[in-house]
Amino acid sequence: MLRRRLSLGLLGVAVVALGALALYWFWAADRAATAIAQWTEEQRARGYEIAYMGPEISGFPVKLAVRFTEPSVGAPQGWRWSGGAIAGEAAFWQPLTLRLDLPLRQTLSADWRGHRREFSLEAETARGLVHLGPDGWLKAATIEMERLVLGEPGGGTQGDAILRADRLRYDVTRRPPTLEGTDGWTLLLSGEMRGIALPEGTPNPFGEKVERIAFDATLLGAIPKGAPAEALARWRDAGGLLEVHELALAWGPLDLRAEGTAALDQRLRPQGAFTARIRGLPDALDAFAARGLIEPGVAFALKLTALALAKQRDETGKAVVELPITLQDGLFYLGPVALFRLAPVL
Repeated sequence: MLRRRLSLGLLGVAVVALGALALYWFWAADRAATAIAQWTEEQRARGYEIAYMGPEISGFPVKLAVRFTEPSVGAPQGWRWSGGAIAGEAAFWQPLTLRLDLPLRQTLSADWRGHRREFSLEAETARGLVHLGPDGWLKAATIEMERLVLGEPGGGTQGDAILRADRLRYDVTRRPPTLEGTDGWTLLLSGEMRGIALPEGTPNPFGEKVERIAFDATLLGAIPKGAPAEALARWRDAGGLLEVHELALAWGPLDLRAEGTAALDQRLRPQGAFTARIRGLPDALDAFAARGLIEPGVAFALKLTALALAKQRDETGKAVVELPITLQDGLFYLGPVALFRLAPVL
């Protein structure tokens, strides 16, 4: 009798536990669906056109599987993105943290210097990680791609590609306004690209492949709605600023690390000031001069300056130089010397 009662008791505990698990799964699935819907409505209220089929939520009872089909995003700034199905998973005890399998082929269209252009992006792997707040507020997101090709439809994926890279990673974290009722949010941005192959015809003084480009920055001020040029102008006029905590470039003999601030001038050209630590600058200047990108006399004067200012040398004996970089009046200055002109970002 005691054994029977014990068995019935254990069975009852198991039934209650399974029932609680089922209830929690459905609660977690509802929380995920609600947060996604609230995020969608938030973006639509800000002027974005968000469209997708779904989400379809499955995976009972041990996980949450989420699937969207035919997703597209149209921004008030004028660009539009679309792709194939997006599938993701979340642990049911963390329903607002989604690991996503992104479309391997995506399309982006945007107005570029007075013309509407369409681009295709293909990758061998494309994954994402999204953290949502309970009210659907996007807290953070990460995108990772490998062996990606950016091109124009019909242009192929080899010589006509605009850009090829072995790896891309991009992270964004959104900080809410510090004062209630304001839109003074900031974005923490970081990204890295490795193995970047430049298209034919692009000046490549240090070789056809850039080993690494990386950045870590904070975007201050919300970019308002509207056409890209108008939106950026209003962001600039409202005091919009990009604080660059680190900018890194490794390309052939050149190894650069810089930090500073940047904004836009009245013609939407970059302007700002940075402090840079540069390794391999003499070799880089020789490469610039050999390809006619700067005058030999300018290269020689900068080399003398670099050697005079070198505070240390790396393990190979190459000088490491600290120099200011200034973006002003549409010119890029390395120290006191203007190297090249800067074009508007749009």
